[in-house]
Amino acid sequence: METFLNIVAKDIYTKIGNDLSKVAIVFPNKRASLFFNEFLADQSENPIWSPAYLSISELFQQLSVLKLADSVTLVCELYKVFIEETKSSETLDEFYFWGELLISDFDDADKNMVDTEKLFSNLQELKNIMSGYDYLDKEQEEAIQAFFQNFSIERRTQLKEKFISLWDKLGNVYNQFTCSLRTAGIAYEGLLYRDVIQTIKSESFKYDKYVFVGFNVLNKVESSLFETLQADNKAMFYWDFDVYYTQTTGFKHEAGEFINRNIQRFQSELKGQYFDNLRKPKNIKFISSPTENAQARFLPEWISEVYSNNERENAVVLCNETLLLPVLHSIPKHVNNLNITMGFPLSQTPVYSFIDALIDLQIIGYKHKEGCFIYDAVLAVLKHPYTRMLSANAKDLERSILERNKFYPLPSELRKDEILDLIFTPCSNLYSLCQYLKELISVAASLYREKEGSTDDIFNQLYRESLFKSYTSINRISNLIENGKLEVRVDTFRKLINKILSSLNIPFHGEPVIGMQIMGVLETRNLDFKNLIIMSLNEGQLPKSGGDASFIPYNLRKAFGMTIIEHKNAVYAYYFYRLIQRAENVTLLYNNSSDSLNKGEWSRFMLQLLLEWPNEIKKRIY
Repeated sequence: METFLNIVAKDIYTKIGNDLSKVAIVFPNKRASLFFNEFLADQSENPIWSPAYLSISELFQQLSVLKLADSVTLVCELYKVFIEETKSSETLDEFYFWGELLISDFDDADKNMVDTEKLFSNLQELKNIMSGYDYLDKEQEEAIQAFFQNFSIERRTQLKEKFISLWDKLGNVYNQFTCSLRTAGIAYEGLLYRDVIQTIKSESFKYDKYVFVGFNVLNKVESSLFETLQADNKAMFYWDFDVYYTQTTGFKHEAGEFINRNIQRFQSELKGQYFDNLRKPKNIKFISSPTENAQARFLPEWISEVYSNNERENAVVLCNETLLLPVLHSIPKHVNNLNITMGFPLSQTPVYSFIDALIDLQIIGYKHKEGCFIYDAVLAVLKHPYTRMLSANAKDLERSILERNKFYPLPSELRKDEILDLIFTPCSNLYSLCQYLKELISVAASLYREKEGSTDDIFNQLYRESLFKSYTSINRISNLIENGKLEVRVDTFRKLINKILSSLNIPFHGEPVIGMQIMGVLETRNLDFKNLIIMSLNEGQLPKSGGDASFIPYNLRKAFGMTIIEHKNAVYAYYFYRLIQRAENVTLLYNNSSDSLNKGEWSRFMLQLLLEWPNEIKKRIY
């Protein structure tokens, strides 16, 4: 099996040679570059001047004077603007989710170069000036009309009133928010991208050639960048596809929806002989299982059947990423090397519950007037595995409190060693609470650093990384408080910390080009594997069910060329068919049981294969 990245590496070396120092190779994400670099090095026995490797986000950042800000900073900045414009009484923790939602909408609008003045215009005005929308095609006009049929201005309800009132102010919120970000020299991704396209000049580009590899759906700013470089003769394009879904007769295959447009607009450097693989015979199996965990238990059997001595020819792809832990526990010991490319929820690591217990201790568990702690909050901290790990006296102290029925112990009664002295020191304000949390996280992290090198336990690496990620997040909040950019009440602070930490994922660290790959669907982009097992291939998992939450109604998103659910379904279709097109052994598992979270229905992509693929598919029940 010759992989797409190897084909591209050969072609680039043939056309440009071994001096690639003035070439930037741009991928949708960074992971593919690690594999590509090996393939490129194999093209010559002599040293090669390496190209620059960039993700598309890194390329835009390189072309901008603005810097990407983290989500906490962005939401806090938006909160100030939102409160000022709407006179809302929401607290920051109440606003936080909606703030992320608004930023996501602004991001999508900017990436698709939407005229935000028209988008966020008064609804009544928007309806009245429909006839003036000469730039809209018939489909877009129908979408706006459909919006107004389903959202009657005349038949107002209380909910509609609230929405209309908010909508009328969103234009000002957007303008003030983006203005304040530019003034501070920071941005969210869409704003940065849009600014680049609006200010870009030929001399902005530092490389002679920009090689774009393996893209699929393009937003308007990416298309504009491609067109600018193409006009300057500075661009090369490599698209990965298969004629199975790009050259259909009598119907349009959703997997080819975007890639066909791209090939027409930006000519591919590769010819068609590389892209007729999916119709070839393959060993494809459909396997149904009664539960998610049963799928994980099938892994040893799959590994024994198809596992290649070249470990990196094998990939386990999880459509339902909650399967990660069962899968890790099911990998046989003879599989020496694993590379996990997906994140693990920080909320499922010990540091999350440790921070939660410490905040409870300081905010709820300490009575400032009486100068004492509360029994339940003290015990929750003493019982935590990290407290036991950090203090040899924690277990004895817990026993002593229980035996003596100390319902309101004094700080002096709890300070049995240096760690317990730190834990049971009351904090006077939110800034000191942040410092307190950071110090205890640092102490816990130091124990993991001492173990580093003495163990290759994957969970040891994970928990060490979770401590670092938590420290970084709390440090950002601490800086915002110190600089006066974040002013919250104590109860709001607690909820805010929980919201922020629960939204984080922890990356597994490893050598990406070594070992069997365990991946989410997004991480498979540009990569090919000989042996594939795709798990939880249920409808609702791939493609994901429902659309993303948004303030902007569906029909208006469609009318203004923003991302809609049909786009995402087409993107997932491409991911699926592209992933299996060069594989030789493909095992597709789905959960056949119905419950509150699962319909027991296999993915539409499996049904499509069953009906349309010209070769035999084996089916069994596990």
